[in-house]
Amino acid sequence: MRTKISIILLFISLALLIIYGADVMAPNLSSDDAKSGFLHLNAAVRGSVLGGGAVILSIIAFAISFREKSVLVSALLFINGGLIIAGMTGMAVQDGARGGSALYGITGLGILLVALGVVKVIITRKK
Repeated sequence: MRTKISIILLFISLALLIIYGADVMAPNLSSDDAKSGFLHLNAAVRGSVLGGGAVILSIIAFAISFREKSVLVSALLFINGGLIIAGMTGMAVQDGARGGSALYGITGLGILLVALGVVKVIITRKK
């Protein structure tokens, strides 16, 4: 049961990350530069709600299924972390690395999720 709950949380997290990425890539149709994308959120709100929510859900999912054996949980942690790292790398390339410490911090969260995936693989192999 714990594994199923974790998988559901990780799929919700993946959906949030996909929506986040799609919103960032959506053309700015409004005249207001502060809000962009199809959700019409500014970058701070979008990052906090969608990105932050995805990271928190992924960490909770890992904690719930910590002692359980699951390859799917590991794979979803890798995917979620990889999406964050890829998104931040893309933003750094596009903006010329002007993001500064926020760019590194968010990339660090992606690396954290990948590391949790590695821990989950080790736990799964031991069982």
